[in-house]
Amino acid sequence: MSQEVLLKIYGHIWPAGPDLHEALLTACADALPAEELSVTLDGDLCRLSFEGVYFPLQECLAVLQEGIRPEHQGKLDVLDLEAWQLTRHQFVAGRIETSSAPLNNVLAYSGH
Repeated sequence: MSQEVLLKIYGHIWPAGPDLHEALLTACADALPAEELSVTLDGDLCRLSFEGVYFPLQECLAVLQEGIRPEHQGKLDVLDLEAWQLTRHQFVAGRIETSSAPLNNVLAYSGH
């Protein structure tokens, strides 16, 4: 029996190098189920995607907080299907800005 997906996480950051990629891989290592985690480096673009029941968000954000520089751009979106909420962590000018909205608001805004 498979577990219900409670979290969907999608993000990207650039310019990223092998050190940030490896640090994110290590921080995300406890994600469940592990086979639903993808952390890839394509040139200087690091992408992260996950669907499952547990994601080590605080550990991932700590790595990003430590490694983020003013030249970094990107975001990390956390869709919490149980709480029906989207939390966006946006990387801007060397810091992480966080905002949240109910998924109904997000769907209405996108025209769904």
